[in-house]
Amino acid sequence: MNKFVNDPQEAGGQGVAISRRGFLIGATSAGFTLAFSCSGLGLLDPAEAIASQNFEPTLWYRIDHDGLVTVNIAKAEMGQHVGTALARIVADELEADWQSVRLNYVDTHPKWGLMVTGGSWSVWQSFEPLSQAGAAGRIALIEEGARLLGVAPAACTARNSRVQAGKRSISYAEIVQRGDLTRSLTADELKRVPLKKPTERRLIGKETLAIVSPRRPTAAPAMASMRASRAWSMPARCCRPHATAPRWCPSTIPPLKA
Repeated sequence: MNKFVNDPQEAGGQGVAISRRGFLIGATSAGFTLAFSCSGLGLLDPAEAIASQNFEPTLWYRIDHDGLVTVNIAKAEMGQHVGTALARIVADELEADWQSVRLNYVDTHPKWGLMVTGGSWSVWQSFEPLSQAGAAGRIALIEEGARLLGVAPAACTARNSRVQAGKRSISYAEIVQRGDLTRSLTADELKRVPLKKPTERRLIGKETLAIVSPRRPTAAPAMASMRASRAWSMPARCCRPHATAPRWCPSTIPPLKA
């Protein structure tokens, strides 16, 4: 287990340092990328910054022309489905249809920063910035959706990847196709973006099936080889301890077959 990180930059640029970074939304050939900026926003043009990938590598997501929301996952995945947990944070604030959310598990390039599993770091370190990223995206979509619908943003709400104004609505996909989401928020503006109250959350804390990505690093090959040679192992179950320490008892579970 690694020590706790005192320098936020050691933790993939997250933690305290992220609070002083701005937020960018810029167009790409596939749709729009929404990301934290790597440097001061005063000198950055959102479209230019996104095109040159001058944004925080570990914290971004994109919305494609077909409305698919792809969340970048730069945390270690060891079967605990951390990708699903992090994507739920973004999707909840973004008011995205969960069925349209996809995961992009990154490679092991050093640019992704510290990739460690332990102590529930992935969720508690990422919760605030990912919530801000989702909320900033929702507000941009509402503003642009309102413009396309010809109404005031205050008359609109977002739900299930659609911006609604009374009986009229427009999908996130249509907004990406027809609108211009290009935006930039300074660090101070991002801090003022309102986040949902816990009682308003629709995805966080609710049961769901994990998203399994074909690109997700998996222990399946290793497990397959273990199952093929189990002579060295013995199934066991944990019995209720009589004192303070648990003890292991023979299991009634039949041995695994190759």
